[in-house]
Amino acid sequence: MTPEQKANLSTSAKLGVTLTAGIVAGIAAAILSQPADTLLSQINKGHGPKGTMMQRLWALAKQAGFRGLFAGLGPRMLMTAGLVSSQFVMYDGIKKAFGARPGIEIHKE
Repeated sequence: MTPEQKANLSTSAKLGVTLTAGIVAGIAAAILSQPADTLLSQINKGHGPKGTMMQRLWALAKQAGFRGLFAGLGPRMLMTAGLVSSQFVMYDGIKKAFGARPGIEIHKE
């Protein structure tokens, strides 16, 4: 999107872009972090065999399987998308309140 197109967007369209970006970022973050968070929860509960951390993580991952590592992903995506999109909206609002420039300028020499 060119700077001219951005300048011509209505306030509601700008809010829609910010919310959509936050939702997409939140869903991506939830999908990428779900397996590690599932394993971390299992480790914190004391599950898994004794041994090194990598041995325990590997055994728990094999035990859970692909589906088990992603169990509960739907609610996590909703929660993370809501949190991240609200952070994006707050960030955008704070930038506007303080009169910050709308983007990052990279100066080329």
